[in-house]
Amino acid sequence: MERYPIITVPGQDITWGEIHVGSRSSFIDAGFTQVAHPTKRRVVMRLEF
Repeated sequence: MERYPIITVPGQDITWGEIHVGSRSSFIDAGFTQVAHPTKRRVVMRLEF
C-alpha cells in the first residue's frame, strides 16, 4: 500500500488542506517506509503486506 504524506517541520504553518494526507512521521509510526521523495515537501511511503 502506498501513501503520499507531507513532511512537517516544527514551527512551520500547515493548512488543513495540506495535512489531510497525513504527515510522514505518522506513517513511520504505523510501519510504513519511505521509498521516494518526489518534491521538497512530499514523500512516498509504502507498507508491504
